[in-house]
Parts: sequence; C-alpha cells; structure tokens
Amino acid sequence: MNTLPETPPNGFDRINAALAFFVLVFTTIIYALTVQPTLSFWDCGEFLACAYTLGIPHPPGSPVFVVIGRFFAMLPLASDICLRMNLLSVISSAFMAFFGYLLIVRIIRTWFKAGENDLWSRLIVYIGGVTGALFMAFSQTNWANAVEAEVYGLSMMLLTMIFWLALIYFEKQGTYQAGRVAVLICFLGMLGVGVHLTTFLIMPVAAMFLILRRDASPREWTAIGIFFMAELLCIMLFADGRGGYPMFLIASLVLLAVIAAMVYRHVNWALLIAVGAFSMIMIGFYEFMYGMAAGAVGLIILGKVAPKPFFDWKKGLVIILIILAAFSFHLFIPIRSALSPRIDENKVTKEKFTMSFFLEPVRELFGTDDVFSESSRTYRTFVAYLERKQYGGESMVERMFHRRGTWENQFGHHANMGFWSYFEEQYGFKKGFLIFFILGMFGIYTAVKKKAQYGVPFFIFILLSSAGLVLYMNFADGLKYDITTNDAYLEVRNRDYFFTPAYTFFGLALGLGIAAVMYAVRNALAAEKFAAYRQPAMTGLALLTLLPTITLADNWYECDRSQNYYPRIYAENILNSCEKDAILFTSGDNDTFPLWCVQEVYDFRKDVTIINLSLLNTDWYIYQMKYQYGMPISLTEEQILWYPIEFQGQAIQRPQKPFPDRPRKRMTYLVPMQHEGRVVKLQDMMVDEIIIENRWQKPVYGTAEPYDESPLNLNNYTFSNGVVYQVDKNKPEFGIDSENAYRLYKEVYQYDGLDNPHIYRDENATGVFLSLGFNALRLAGDFQRQGDTIRAREVLEFISEKYPEFLQAKEALAGIYYRLGDSTRAVALYESMEQYLTMLHDKNPGNQFYLQDLGMTKYHLGKTDEAVAMLWDAFDINRNSGFTYRRLVELLYETKRYSDILRATQLFAEYKINLGDPLVQQVLSATQSPQMP
Repeated sequence: MNTLPETPPNGFDRINAALAFFVLVFTTIIYALTVQPTLSFWDCGEFLACAYTLGIPHPPGSPVFVVIGRFFAMLPLASDICLRMNLLSVISSAFMAFFGYLLIVRIIRTWFKAGENDLWSRLIVYIGGVTGALFMAFSQTNWANAVEAEVYGLSMMLLTMIFWLALIYFEKQGTYQAGRVAVLICFLGMLGVGVHLTTFLIMPVAAMFLILRRDASPREWTAIGIFFMAELLCIMLFADGRGGYPMFLIASLVLLAVIAAMVYRHVNWALLIAVGAFSMIMIGFYEFMYGMAAGAVGLIILGKVAPKPFFDWKKGLVIILIILAAFSFHLFIPIRSALSPRIDENKVTKEKFTMSFFLEPVRELFGTDDVFSESSRTYRTFVAYLERKQYGGESMVERMFHRRGTWENQFGHHANMGFWSYFEEQYGFKKGFLIFFILGMFGIYTAVKKKAQYGVPFFIFILLSSAGLVLYMNFADGLKYDITTNDAYLEVRNRDYFFTPAYTFFGLALGLGIAAVMYAVRNALAAEKFAAYRQPAMTGLALLTLLPTITLADNWYECDRSQNYYPRIYAENILNSCEKDAILFTSGDNDTFPLWCVQEVYDFRKDVTIINLSLLNTDWYIYQMKYQYGMPISLTEEQILWYPIEFQGQAIQRPQKPFPDRPRKRMTYLVPMQHEGRVVKLQDMMVDEIIIENRWQKPVYGTAEPYDESPLNLNNYTFSNGVVYQVDKNKPEFGIDSENAYRLYKEVYQYDGLDNPHIYRDENATGVFLSLGFNALRLAGDFQRQGDTIRAREVLEFISEKYPEFLQAKEALAGIYYRLGDSTRAVALYESMEQYLTMLHDKNPGNQFYLQDLGMTKYHLGKTDEAVAMLWDAFDINRNSGFTYRRLVELLYETKRYSDILRATQLFAEYKINLGDPLVQQVLSATQSPQMP
C-alpha cells in the first residue's frame, strides 16, 4: 500500500483537517500547561487592568484587544481573572498555528502536478505543514507572548489568517466568493490595527494578491517583490544625512513608475486605489483620512468614466467603507475616556463625548477651529494619542532616516535590540543555527521557484517583518545617545517581541525547508535504478518531523510560567509597605503596571494612590491626578492643560496661564524649561507641588528616592521603610524605620517561589527583586549599628533562606562568620552559593546577574582569574549596566588590575548617558593625573 486515501471529489481532505485540528489542540495544551497563572511584568499588568475595567492603555490604545480581553475576563474559564485574560493569548496563538498549518499546506501543494497523489507526495505536504506550524508555535518569542496577556497572540492570529485568506482569494479570483474574501481581508487588516499595528505588516503582502490579476505572470510578481526590496535599500541609502525622507520619496516615485510600467496591464486598479488609500495609516492619522477621502472620490469619478469590465469601482468603494467601519472601533477611546475610567493613559475626553467631535476635521481644514473649545481639544488629543506623540513629535517614518543605532548593532548582536541575537535563539538550534537558516532559505527558494505567486509574497513578508522592522523601529543601541534631546538611549528591555512575525513565519519556512529537502530527494531518486534507495531514504527523512521537539524542549524552561507569581508578589509587597490612604510615587512601567493590575483586577489596596512619575510629565495626567484622583495640586485647569499657541513666531503647546512654582520662587508655565542651568521636568515641579499642598496629611512613599535637585531638599525627609522609601517630616535619625521594616519582612511580605531555581526569571524579574535584598541588608546594618547583633544576623539568615540567589546577603553573613573566626562556615556558605548560582547560570546563561554573582562567589573562594573572566563576560552581555560595571570595577580594584578599570570605564562611557556617572568621572579624571596607579 503506497498511497494514502485520496481526497474526495468535493476537495475536503480528512487527513489534512485532522492534522490541522491536531496542531490546534496540541499547541493549546502546551500553552495551557505553561500559561502565566496571574499577571506578568511590563505591559501585561497594564493591559489586564485596562481590559478588566475597560480602561485606556498606553498609545495607541489597542481598543480591540481591550474589549475582547474584557469578554474573556467574564468567561468562567478559571478562578483567577488574570488567568482568564491570559487564555485569550493561549487560544489566539493556538489558532495562529492552526492557520499557519493551513497556509503552508497550500503553498507546498502547488509543488505537485494535478493528480499527483501518491504516498510521499501527500506526506511531504503533511510533514511540511506540521513541522512548520510547530516551529512557528514554539519559537521562543512567540511562545513567551502566547502565555501572557499581550497583544501579540491575537495580532499574530489575525496576521496569519489574513495570509491564508489571501491564498484562498488568489485561487478563487474572479468569482463572487473572492470579492467577499477580499473585503474580509481588508476588514481584518484594519481591525488588527486596533490590536497592534504589527498586524498591518501583512497588508502590503495581502495587497499583492488583491492588486495583481490572475493573469499576472511570475515576472510581474517578481517585479513587485523587487520593488519592496529596493524600497528597503533606499531607506538605508538615504539615511543619516544622505538625502533623507525627501530623496526617499523621489526614489520611491521613480521605482513606482518603473514597476507600474511593467505590471499595469495586470492590475486591478479599483482595489489598488482602495488598498493604497487605507495603507496611509502607516504614515499617520491625517494621511489616512485624506487618503481614504481621496480614494473614495477617485473611485467614484473613475467609475463613471472607465469601462465597467476594466474598473470595478464598487468593490473598491465597499472596501473603503468596510475599512472605515473597522477603524471606527477606535472611537471606543474618546467615548470610554469621557466616562473617566480609573486608568486612562491620555484622558482624551475631559468631560463628555459630543457629536461636535466629528465636525472638528472640517473646522480644522477650513481654519474655523476654536482651539480652546472642548471638542477641539478632544479631537486634537485623540489624534496625538493615535499617532503616539507622547513618545516624540517626529513620525516613525521620518525617524527612520535618523538612525538611532549602528547597522551592525541593529541587525546583528547587541544588548536589548540586536535582531540576529534573538533570531538565532528562537528554535533551539543556536549552535547549529546557520544550518537551519540555510534550511529555511532553501524552503523559501523552492516555494519561489515552484510558484512565484505564493513564494514571492511569503519571502517578502519575512523580509518586511525582519529587515523592514529593523529599519522602521530604528531601535537605539545607546551609542548614539543625544544629551541635548535625551534621545537614543539604549532600549530599556529586550525588543524581540516586535520581530515576532519574522520569527514565526521563518518557523513556517523551516517547515517548507523540510518539505523541500524531501521533495528534492524524492525527485532525485525517481529513476528506476534508485528504486531500492527511495523508500529507506524517504523514511529516514520523515524523521525530520521530530525536529520541532528540540524547539519544544529547549524553550520549555524559559517559556514555562506555570509557577510564576513574582509580579503579583512584587506588587502586593510594595502596596503593603504603605500606610492607609498613602500617596505612592512610581518611576516607570515595572513598578506601576503590576500595582495597577492588583488594585483594579484583585481589588487590592485601592486606598493607595499611585502617581507615575513618567506620566507626570504630561498635562492630561496631571489634570487626571487632580480632578479624578483628588491629589493635592493647586493649579487650575487653565494652568495645566496644553493648547496650541504661537510664541515668538513658532507654534508651541502650553497652558493658557502660568502658575507659581513656589520652591523655585518664580512664575512659569507648566512646560519643561531651563532654570539655573538645568531643564526642570514637569514631574519635578509636580512632586514638589504635591508635597507642599499635601502638608504632611497623607503618607507619602516612593519606589525610589526623590530626585536630588529638589529645592525642597526632599532627601532630607526620606528614609527607607521596607522595600519603599517614605517622605516624612519626622525622618528617623539614621534614615530607616527599622522596627516597621522588620515587621514587614517577617510578617507581611511574600516570598513564594523566590527559593525555587526551576522557575525561569529573566534579567528584569531578577533585577526588580534586588530592592528586596538590598533593603534587607540596610535593615541588618541598622540593627548592627544599634548593637542588636542577634536580629541583624536573623535578618540576613532569613533573607538568605527566602531569597537564596541574593549573593550580597551571603557576603554579609560570611563577613560575620569571618569576624567570629569561623572561616570554615564562611567558605561552606560560598561553596553552596557557587553550586546554586552555577545551576541558575546553566539554566539561564544569558542572565547578567547570575553570571556576575557567580564570578564574585568564585573570587571569594580564591578563584581569582576565573572570577575576573566571568565578570568581564557578564559586563559584555550589556555594557550599559551600571550595576555590573560597578561589580566589575570593584573586583578589578581588589585584584589591582588598574588598567582594566580604565578599559571597563571607557567601554561603559561609550554610552554617553553614563558620562555623568560619578565613578566614571573619577576614573577618567584620574587618568590625567600622575598619581594614577
């Protein structure tokens, strides 16, 4: 028996359907086994809180994700509400793999002639489909996104589904059903923008299928593919002062003219106009709206003059209308904002949403806009929110031509942003990744060769989602930091998630590669003289089906979140450090979003008012803090909200009235402004304002100490209190409330899982808990100062037990043992720590903290050369880490390697943001002195 059951005449392949269902069920099971049981760090806490309360997350809002997340929060899928919303990503990502399987099967089937239905032909299709879908599903970045409440699972499902629908459209082109599929593709593409703009990456590729008629030859498809590649090269060619955006536009128009001349006979012009109109969303809101209007008018006019068979204008107009319907989902933002949800990250609407909002574009166009009216401000703020103006005035497209990192670092290996750094770790074959990269490229080559209409779009999508996104996102490597604009500092965390489409679709390419190898071998052994070798060779190659198990096994530890409760513990420990009705200043995402989540989702310690210092640099947030949260701020609405005005011939944004900046004894507008040699941020002015107006009535805390330059000398009133810092006029003499901190550590704080080395912790999770350890050291030190050596030692032993990876507690304990003359116990302590950190490092070799602490442990054991080498290796992981730099310098100083201190400092100072570091200044200035050792 050398054939599988044939596909029935109706075209339904039961085996294919069963395998697609297997992919769906299997990936769902794996994701469900490894899903985060509660909230996660970074944006997940924010998305969970916003979805549960129908709030407004950071720009551009992700309204579709928020609404669907709220629906999942209401489903009785699990007892934990966060887990219910995490399951949205689980199900979405499983369906992504399902559509990925269907997509790749359609591509591989084009390699075979009609009626070619023997055993190996069909197995090649199935094996390629299953392996590609599993590589896609369990690629490291995608799997990590699939088990937490992030936008990328839903985004990738929509993206993959659209590509699959595009293939169906191509096959049915010219039929009524194809028209309906085209409309669905466009609707899903724009709906996906309401999840994340990443979804729209697929639309240029889907446009190839929609625009080119069925009679287009591989030549036309290849020509459009070359156009996309040329566009990417032009971005690189004209960047960094070599012509910039204007020259790129000119070059693009020339390229378009050339391509149009080659393919115009095979173009569906109505769909081209419609797709071109809504594709302007990638540039900006106004470009999108004007493009849609121009597209609709153009379609109607051309529909009247162009011959009907040549120009089906109605289909194009339907697409424009359905796009507007999908985009209208974004009206959720101003409508919901008007109802004042507890989390509203732009406060788009001040009071209520009115229909006059829709007249603002017309008023603006004809110059009759009253910029001080409520509807005008609502519209203006809404547009700025969608265009992410909060993160800078320059558009993403314009910014592409001002590179924020070197080509080598952006495309290669560099901390937090190097594309290839993440790429080679995706599938579990890092040591032999080049071989698998070639395998994937061979699969793409075969797909292009066998059917360019499918292979070229597939290749172009991988190119756009890899090289294209490197160019578009323009991540900063920290080496081009601009001191004057405070821009281009090193990315604060790993940015691999932006490249999820590239990594998932290259997983599909690996499936294509496996199928291509089997296809090539089958054809090579087709001759009768090789008949004896055909069966064993193909059977052996069929074992390649097991390759995804390597990916699954290798990525399991890093992607398994099933026991990870760290973010919730972290958030509750901080909130429980605060007295009732406290004001808590937080610094950024990771000390804010988890707190929002536990407050809103779990209704935990809502009496504490959280003020995010980063957001406190915006007018809308200050307004929200005063009028919605009742924070003590004396400024009026006219002194807070910004409006566009003309000042000295320039258009700027500022409030209508100045306010008295009392600590600096001046009248000023609430905008960043120079004062006594430094730019005073809004957050600094507002911290001082809140402290003054509060009059010590509500307890005030911070997750970090106040800024040094405060005219109020806030550091003179700040002291350590558990894992937070309290600001109070009755500051303890030695800067710590030891009795309360002792109570918090022993009776209040949670430590679940911190002693479990089998729970994966990335550098972020490792870093955020350092404050737990360092403040315990401070507590032990204060007890030691008081002469209470029993409790000092008790605290150190307690934190060592609960948080065993914290080396500094072991160092302090070992110091006590050495002072007592018990060197044997001290050495045993370091030996056990060496074993523990070695295990952690082996499990997670990329964790900078584990490597540097292991090196310091070896130094304490007398293994100096090995220790120094490890500290250098840790420093090389991220040379912008001040914490690792100091540990390295400390060790180099102890071992009298003074020239190495200079070398480390020079490498650290390549990141110009570090030039103000006191230790850097001390080392660099010492090199000019003849006393330098």
